[in-house]
Amino acid sequence: MRKALLGTLLLSTALFAQEEEVKKLREEVEVLKEEIRKLRLEIAAPEITEYRSYTGLGPAASKALFNPKGVSIGGYGEIWFTSIPKERPRFETDVFRFITYLGYAFTDKLKFNSEIEIEHTDEILVEFAFLDYRVNRFFGVRGGQVLIPVGITNEYHEPPTYFSVRQPYLEKKLFPFTWKENGVGVYGETDMIEFRAYLINGMRAEQGVYDPTEPLDSVNQNGGQAVSDSVAFTGRFDIKLPKNLKVGLATFISPVLNPGGDTLGTVNLFSPHLWWQYAGFDVRFVGAYVNVSGADKISQEIATGDPFPEKMQGFYFQVAYNILRHFDTDHELFIFGKVENVDRYNKVPAGYTKPTGKASELNVINFGVSYRPHPLVALKADYAKENYESYQDLDVYSAAITWMF
Repeated sequence: MRKALLGTLLLSTALFAQEEEVKKLREEVEVLKEEIRKLRLEIAAPEITEYRSYTGLGPAASKALFNPKGVSIGGYGEIWFTSIPKERPRFETDVFRFITYLGYAFTDKLKFNSEIEIEHTDEILVEFAFLDYRVNRFFGVRGGQVLIPVGITNEYHEPPTYFSVRQPYLEKKLFPFTWKENGVGVYGETDMIEFRAYLINGMRAEQGVYDPTEPLDSVNQNGGQAVSDSVAFTGRFDIKLPKNLKVGLATFISPVLNPGGDTLGTVNLFSPHLWWQYAGFDVRFVGAYVNVSGADKISQEIATGDPFPEKMQGFYFQVAYNILRHFDTDHELFIFGKVENVDRYNKVPAGYTKPTGKASELNVINFGVSYRPHPLVALKADYAKENYESYQDLDVYSAAITWMF
């Protein structure tokens, strides 16, 4: 009897120990499954904490192109608060932009990148969408809807990366913004140079479709069902000098077509630029000179009574300084000042007069502050004096909450 009881006890103990071992193994399997799940997520959407430019693109836009494999998600946004006392309404708030970057790395060399934009909460736009194949560090190929590499903020346009609430007037009123078209091209960089060159669809003039305050934007096709009987060229070349100084020249040469594909004229744009970031300073200069052949034919095609310009020109010069660099903090507080000139109708075709009002020559003085509690977040406030040749001067007070990731 005692032997039977002892055997039963030993058997029960063995079965209990076996059950505990099975339970422990199940727990270990669950832990391993969770680790595998996390590893798969990390492979599909790795966390990227280093933000830097990929051949001219902004830090958040570059995220997908540095991603080694799988899905990449980023974005940026900005909310504006504006007061213009001489206009009605005098105060306005606006969710100006909310952006999602979506990319995918098929391999470590072949990648897709895109930007989907919502403006004013209800306008949806595709800002770029392209495939990118980087042969090596020095050379790559890109095709799709691409950003025109003119100026500074068209490619490098996340709001925390510039200091004023608005982009420079030159890059909003003389250049289209955001300026993009469909095409293919090459890019590359070394320690000393950086370049981009694309063949893209040209511009189109259409009857009744013209805003005299934005001549080039009025004939920009934005890659949507674009008339492409003739192609355009855009390119950029930069030299990287000591002390983080970059100087270069960009160009945009495009036929202007009518809706049937016939060439009316040609836009020739040249834009020198300088960007220096060193010892707390951020200094930027962008110039623009545009010559248009066939401006009279383009003016006849748009048929609004306003001329298309023969010559356009302008510039901006900005100096910013981080006053917190002298304190023991990672926060940044930039104070900045900027002067601009935008002359969209420096010369018009014979028989036409220059447009007046807000389309007339504009000079701007702009100064303010940009506080960055984190490299990806900026809180801004500024004042701009808009001085028009044939319109009342405007005082523009602005503030913004901006972010990127």
